[in-house]
Amino acid sequence: MSSIFSQCESLPAVDLAQPESKWIHSCGFRGPFGITASVESFDEVLDWQEKRRALVQGYYRLIHPPRMQHFQARLEKKYPGYKAVFLTSAALARKEISDLMKIRGISSEIHSFTGIPEQLSGDFCILDLQDADADVQVGVALCKKLDFAAELHERNRRRGGALSARNVAWILRESDRTGTDPEAEKRAGEILLELEQADYALFYPSGMAAVTSVLEAAIQPGRNRFLVMGNVYRDTHMLLEEMPWAGRDVKADFLDTHDLDALSENIRDKDVAAVFLETITNPLIEVPELPTIIQIAKRAGVPVLVDSTMATPFNCRPLEWGADVVMHSTSKYLSGNNAHGGGVVLTNTKGWAELLKRDQEQIQNRLSPLEFPGLVEGLNTFPERMERFNRNGEALAKMLRQHPAVKKVYFGNGALPVWITGLGSVVSCELKDESQEALSCVFEAPMPGVVKAPSLGSDVTLFCPYVFLTYYDKSPEYLEHCHLPRHLLRFAVGSELDFEPVLRGISKALIQ
Repeated sequence: MSSIFSQCESLPAVDLAQPESKWIHSCGFRGPFGITASVESFDEVLDWQEKRRALVQGYYRLIHPPRMQHFQARLEKKYPGYKAVFLTSAALARKEISDLMKIRGISSEIHSFTGIPEQLSGDFCILDLQDADADVQVGVALCKKLDFAAELHERNRRRGGALSARNVAWILRESDRTGTDPEAEKRAGEILLELEQADYALFYPSGMAAVTSVLEAAIQPGRNRFLVMGNVYRDTHMLLEEMPWAGRDVKADFLDTHDLDALSENIRDKDVAAVFLETITNPLIEVPELPTIIQIAKRAGVPVLVDSTMATPFNCRPLEWGADVVMHSTSKYLSGNNAHGGGVVLTNTKGWAELLKRDQEQIQNRLSPLEFPGLVEGLNTFPERMERFNRNGEALAKMLRQHPAVKKVYFGNGALPVWITGLGSVVSCELKDESQEALSCVFEAPMPGVVKAPSLGSDVTLFCPYVFLTYYDKSPEYLEHCHLPRHLLRFAVGSELDFEPVLRGISKALIQ
C-alpha cells in the first residue's frame, strides 16, 4: 500500500490561516490525539453555539482535531466543488450515504475509489484508504451537494462512526509508526470480559457507535419501538427521537426513571423491540431500579440493553442481573487518559454476539488497532483509579451540599441499592442564582486543577455547563419535561490522589 502514502504526500498544500475572529482557539490537551479540548471564555462558548465562530479542537467525535481538519482541506483543494466527510471505513461511508439518500429520496450512483484518484466523477464518491499491513483504514465521502455533506457529517458524528486521528496520522506518515501491537486487542478483550463477567466483546470506534449498532440489531420486523428508562446521553436521545432511520419508522417512549408502572403497561405491546437504560443517568446521576426493570422485561420476553459507561463494571455488572447487552464508551473511565477514543459491547448471549459481529464486519465499523495500546494502558490501572473516582466524587458532592451558593446537588438519592457499589465521579448541581450571568461567572472563574471541557472519566477533573452545551437549542418546555435545568453545572471529577486543592478551587469559584 505504499502508493496510498505517496498519493497522500502528493496532495496539495493548504494554508488554514484565517482571520482570528473566525476561530475559537480551544486548547487541546494530551497531545495531538487528545479527545477533548478546553475553552475558558463563556462568550466563546456562546459564539460557538450561535455558529459565529468555529472551534479549532473539541470532543473528538464531534469536532475533528487539527490534523484531520488539515487533511480535509487538502482533499477539498484537490477536488474543487466537493466536501469531504471522514468516516471509520469506506464500507461505513457507503452505508451512511445510501441511508441518507433513502431518507432524502435521492437516487444516484456512488463512485468508489481505492486510494486518491486524479479526478472524481459524479455527485457522491468514496475513497478507501488502507494500510493492509497495519490493518489501518480511512473512509472518505466526497459530496458535491454541500447540504447533503453537512447532514452526512452530522449523522455520522452523532451515530458514532468517528475516524481515529491516529489512522489519519498513519496514512499520512505523520505518526512515529510504532503504535501497532497485535496483542493489545486480545489483552483489552480479556480484561473487559473478566471485569464485566461476559463471554463476548466487540470493539467500536466510539461509545455511540456501540450504542447505534446495538439499537440497529435490536430492531426486528414488527418490533421497532424502544422503552427508555430515564434520561440518557444526549446523542442517544437524538438517535431515538430526532434522527430519521433509513427505511424504518423507529419509535421511542421516554419514561421517568422510576416509573415501573408505565414500563409494565407499555411492555405488553407487541411492537416493543427492547428496553434501554443507563445504569447511572447523565447528567442527573439517577439510578434506575435495574433488577426490577430486567425482571419486568424478561417476563415479557423483551431484551434489556444497558449503557453502563457511567457506572463501569467496577460499580455494576448488569449482565449478572440479567441484562442482555452492555455498552461502554471506552473513551471515559476505562481508559482514563483523555487520549483514547472507542467503545465496546459485551454480552453473554451468542445470538447477540453473532448478529453484532456480522453487521460490524459488513461495514467495518470497528475500533482502530492503533487505539488499543492506550486502552490497555488505562485498563491496567482501572480498578485503583475507580476507587479514587468514587471517593473524589463523594467528596465533591459533600462539599457542594454544604456550599452557600449551591441550591441543589445531583448525585444519587440516599443509600445505594445492593446491585451498585458506587456512583463514579460525575456530580451536577444548580446554583441558587439561576441566571446565565451567574453561570458565566463560575465558568470563567479560576479553578486550579480543573479543565473546562466536556467528557468524563479523565484522570483530571473536567467541568462544563452540560445542559447549556448539549441542549442549547431546546425550549424551556422540553428541558422541563426532561427535568434538566438549563444552567446546570456538571463536574466530571478526576482520579487525583490529592483532591483537596481541586475542592478548594471549585469552592472558591462558586462564590465569584
